[in-house]
Amino acid sequence: MSIRLLAVLVLASAPTAALAQSQAGLAQLIAPQTFSAYLDLRATASDGEKSWLDGGFGKTRYGGEGARLSVGEAAIAWNPYLTSNLDAVVEGEIQPDHDHGARIGEAFVRYRPLPIDGVHIAVRAGLFYPPISQEHEGLFWTPAETITPSAINSWVGEEVKVVGFEVSARKAFGEREIGATAAVFGFNDTSGTLLATRGWALDDVKTNASGRYRLPPLADFMEYVQAEVTNPVRSLDGRAGAYGRLDFKPTARLSLDAVFYDNLGDLRSFRKLQWAWDTRFLGLGATFAIDDNTRLMGQAMIGDTRMGYGDPWVNTGFSSAYLMATRWFGEDSVSGRIDVFSTKNRTDPEYGLTQEHGWAITADYKRKLGRHLTGLVEMLHVESDRPARTDILSEPAQQTQTVVQAALRLAY
Repeated sequence: MSIRLLAVLVLASAPTAALAQSQAGLAQLIAPQTFSAYLDLRATASDGEKSWLDGGFGKTRYGGEGARLSVGEAAIAWNPYLTSNLDAVVEGEIQPDHDHGARIGEAFVRYRPLPIDGVHIAVRAGLFYPPISQEHEGLFWTPAETITPSAINSWVGEEVKVVGFEVSARKAFGEREIGATAAVFGFNDTSGTLLATRGWALDDVKTNASGRYRLPPLADFMEYVQAEVTNPVRSLDGRAGAYGRLDFKPTARLSLDAVFYDNLGDLRSFRKLQWAWDTRFLGLGATFAIDDNTRLMGQAMIGDTRMGYGDPWVNTGFSSAYLMATRWFGEDSVSGRIDVFSTKNRTDPEYGLTQEHGWAITADYKRKLGRHLTGLVEMLHVESDRPARTDILSEPAQQTQTVVQAALRLAY
């Protein structure tokens, strides 16, 4: 995806922006308060197999490499208000261990008019994540209480970023609240490639406007028809996909949501062995506040992804769920989460074995160290069974991995 296209999307409101500049002046658009910065410094110790980022089937960002110090992420965001109801977000980021150089993470304009009969409406257009994750927040789409998000939202970060047009509406009825979101999008045609060829993973890796991932070793047949890399933000078939979300808050302590996504991929479309995948899923989520300092949060996802001419070469069903509990002690918190995940192979095994099942447990402690500084310590343990490890690499299908890491987050 070109920077020129992003520029067109972000500046789509140029006439309104020009009016805003005449009223408030250019200085307000580039004032210090319109900029935010984020830095994640990481110390990690890990065992187990090679990470998928290094060409293996490992389920975590860091794998089989002992102890290391690194920069988890560095990012800067520009969030100017063009008018009182119109703002823009442009975020640049770098995750040095898997994507060299700075890239555009998100870039969109957002319009939020005054409420109409108590209905709050929001419209955005550009490059962004669909509203799926319950774990992420803020300009930099960062997990709020953990270092590593769930398997579901790890995959969203890796492969579910769109260029789209989204409209949402929300209305409160006392303690009750309902909301609905609908969007059309493109540039997410290869979504599902990682999930089928690698399976689920747990990491805080995020794709960007021109990001690419190296795929794990492929089955013999797939080596001839699938490129060794995948670009999640890419248009191949010219079709528009769609997603919708419903939110319901029956009480002040309980929130429910459901989201359906379908990229409507045309399986006949490809370019340089990058294929359009047909990927769809249904996600359900719930958040329950036990008391003012304790929260339960969970999500479940079920879907399928297909690729190939005629009868698909790849037809993989996937599912995952997690439950997370968080307890706050002032501004500090302790969180625990358990994930389960699986994929099912629905085509001839000669095209490759894509089935797997596994589980993970995560524990985090977060401490506020200063106005702009937060520290986190995390233990992540993953166990998974994937026959492709044996079929392709002659390694045991069953693998176990433990990662202990600490993160120092500086946010301004």
